[in-house]
Amino acid sequence: MPPLRIARYLLFISLVLGLISVAKEVTPVYTLLTLGSLVTSLWMEEKGFTFPPNYLVTGAAAILILFNLHGIHWQVFFNRVMGILFILISAKLLSTKKVRDYLQLYLLSLLLMAGAAVVRWGMEFGFLLAANIFLLLTGLIFLFASTERKTISSKETQTLFLWGGIMSLALLPSTLLFFLILPRPSFTLTPGWSGGKTARSGFGEKISPGSVEMIKGDPSVAMRVEWLKGSRPPQDKLYWRGKVYIEYRHGVWAVPRLREKPLHLALPRGKDVVYRIFLEPHQSNALFALGIPRAVALKGSKAAIGLGYTLHALSPITQRVSYITRSRLVEAYPPIIPPNQFLRVPSGAKGPLQHLAQSIASKEKDPLALARAVERYLKTNHEYSFHPGSKGPYPVVSFLLNKGKGHCEYFATSMVLLLRIRGVPARIVAGFHGGEWNQLGNYYIVRNSDAHTWVEVYKKGSGWVPFDPTPPLPPEVLSTTKRLGAVGRFLDYLRFQWYHWVVSYSIEKQTQLLKKTLAFFSPSPPKPRMPSSTPPKTTVVMILTAGVCILFLYRFATWWRKKPHTWGEKLVKILQDHGFPIEASETLLEIAQKVGQGNPTLGEKIKKAVELYYWKEYGGGDVSSQTLDTMLQEIRVLLKKASPR
Repeated sequence: MPPLRIARYLLFISLVLGLISVAKEVTPVYTLLTLGSLVTSLWMEEKGFTFPPNYLVTGAAAILILFNLHGIHWQVFFNRVMGILFILISAKLLSTKKVRDYLQLYLLSLLLMAGAAVVRWGMEFGFLLAANIFLLLTGLIFLFASTERKTISSKETQTLFLWGGIMSLALLPSTLLFFLILPRPSFTLTPGWSGGKTARSGFGEKISPGSVEMIKGDPSVAMRVEWLKGSRPPQDKLYWRGKVYIEYRHGVWAVPRLREKPLHLALPRGKDVVYRIFLEPHQSNALFALGIPRAVALKGSKAAIGLGYTLHALSPITQRVSYITRSRLVEAYPPIIPPNQFLRVPSGAKGPLQHLAQSIASKEKDPLALARAVERYLKTNHEYSFHPGSKGPYPVVSFLLNKGKGHCEYFATSMVLLLRIRGVPARIVAGFHGGEWNQLGNYYIVRNSDAHTWVEVYKKGSGWVPFDPTPPLPPEVLSTTKRLGAVGRFLDYLRFQWYHWVVSYSIEKQTQLLKKTLAFFSPSPPKPRMPSSTPPKTTVVMILTAGVCILFLYRFATWWRKKPHTWGEKLVKILQDHGFPIEASETLLEIAQKVGQGNPTLGEKIKKAVELYYWKEYGGGDVSSQTLDTMLQEIRVLLKKASPR
């Protein structure tokens, strides 16, 4: 098969993978143009059709590039640059191609993957990149082979593919080394170009029943939480706090700008835990945390403490971020602002709900006891539903008076309003509840469908105490909740490790790695140990494994070095195996002449075969590898009947 054809196929596959990687970031017109050019080029190459003149293709490409540059600005800069790259690839595909042109196309394919690395950071891109490295290296091997030979045998094809795989594997350690040691700045050169999935709406400065429904209907992963230190809380105590809301108007909760001076109170006692969160983009500045965050390390930015000891970034989370948090798990939260700010109830809700609020535990004065009574009332008289369907400016009024169905936002809002009407400060907290534990990596998988709202009630002397009035999810809702099996947890673990070591790789991790490496190679005083007559099992296994690997590599290298690769080397090997002495300086024709002195028939046969081999290798003759292999087999048969002199 012609090696140039194989190089062409590998190039086209590489281009397709590159197009897939960046298709979402480029105008669809350019994607369709490049795909059409690729199919057309392949068809014309196979059919032997003549390509249009180069000046015509170049002129059309120049016009498209100028049109693409019109109105360029920073927000669409990446899109336009990739569009130019697509145009150049299309122009090259639709032109007459020599080896130099194929080399340029391979370079453009490499630039395409470099562009994909800017916007795609997921594990899927890692697989695409590994596949593209193999395609590019193997394609270049076949491309250079085409400059020496017009056709190659099937065995030679397999050998070149093998070398492409070996070179790709050999490139991985050096790639990993450069990735580990190259400096990692704390800033990004491509702000606003988020990697991974498109950012979703999250818990912002306002929250409504519609936004909660949208979030809870999405089973995709919202964040992964790696547990680093401290005992894990029970599953039902995992409340990842994001936002605290105060004002309720026209069915919407909001976080107003407060002018009150913050209160400075000592933190309550509790257990400290440390965890790392890998947060997906969600178009809000909310950062989620358990309990009271005491210290936060956010890569490339700063985090601030907001209302109710919640965390927030200085700008919306539009790309994946990771941060380490040290939190104190507490039973109640100290007030940051005066609790009387959490008593306002809109008149449109207060009037209709006044009677109901006074009828629940009417004689109860203790805020926490009253909160438990309201919580019990809601769980007893209302059912959970993803689609409540309550209308009007205050849908929660219809929900309460008609004993309707609703999701967590309805239950939490109802409890807050009923308590405020009774003069008890209460507030809504939004975030996530629970998470699926993956033991493979010691981390939680928290999904958007785990989004939740709950209530915190204030009591003087205690602080803000959490309550959750939402009843347990019904079976029909639980059946739609996405949970992973063993294979799914393993695949998610691989994805988690990718985010941990690739997406979140930072200067801090480089420093830690350097310290560990220096400590490993630095001499240290021997530690006193009890004498042992037998070495540790781990050491024995490592030594045996290393020995087996070294022996295997040595045997493979020896076999590969001695193995004949070309037709001429195979002929020499056959003659030597049958006892014919051959000098290293002798040519194949000289060998044929020497053999013919003792066996004219055999010598003539070898001479004809060698002449055909020379004609194919050096004269460009149309001699198939199968013909030469057949003649080699005939020589082997004659050798069995002959004996050397």
